[in-house]
Amino acid sequence: MTLPGPGGRRTRALLNRPATVVDGYLDVMGDAEVPQTTGQRVMGSSVLPMIYERLWRPVLFFGFTARNSAQEDRRKLQLLELRPGDTVLDVACGPGNTTRTLLAAVGSDGLAVGVDSSATMLAKAVRDTPPGSPIGYVRADAVDLPFDDGTVDAVSCYGALYLMDDPFGALREMIRVLTPGGRIAVLTTCARGPAPVRRASVAASRFAPVRLFDVDEVVDVMRAAGLVDVSRDVSAASQTVSGRRPETP
Repeated sequence: MTLPGPGGRRTRALLNRPATVVDGYLDVMGDAEVPQTTGQRVMGSSVLPMIYERLWRPVLFFGFTARNSAQEDRRKLQLLELRPGDTVLDVACGPGNTTRTLLAAVGSDGLAVGVDSSATMLAKAVRDTPPGSPIGYVRADAVDLPFDDGTVDAVSCYGALYLMDDPFGALREMIRVLTPGGRIAVLTTCARGPAPVRRASVAASRFAPVRLFDVDEVVDVMRAAGLVDVSRDVSAASQTVSGRRPETP
């Protein structure tokens, strides 16, 4: 059994429920089943983690956003405003490629935590993460994050919200765990065109493997949760939405 490194042990201290060590990550789900869309079942396959970083993500990501992953990573770090010593949560982290892009910003005194419901993705994430890195991985359901309110300084969720069975429930969970002043950045789909066309596309996508979000849906959830400085950037078929939890009065 692969044991978690220093980052994994620090991650365990953040959890608000027991976890079992599996292949180097912390599992709070056990045998619990999570409702999954067709897209989630594909992402959780044993084959996809092997090709995800070299083929799947670079090719589809550019077609989806009209930007390469390096450009999006730089934009993500700008939006999250990470500082050395911060704790950042990467929801639906897959094989950990997005989580590892956060390490340089938080430094050795910080902590990056990747969360995913796919055991195969997390096993690869652990294998691909250099030993001793300030990073930990947790198998958990995005709509039931195993952290107390106000636990993390920043949350990212890139290229995953549109695969989730309950995307808005997951988004509210991400907001819940933010500290006062903490920031969130989410990259997801964006329906384009006249309003009637967008509404029809959004409705039809609820029965498809990938869900489309209308231009205001994600923004509205963030604002309803009390976030401020909410912004949206639309590029090709994607939108990046960010916001900040207000500081404590």
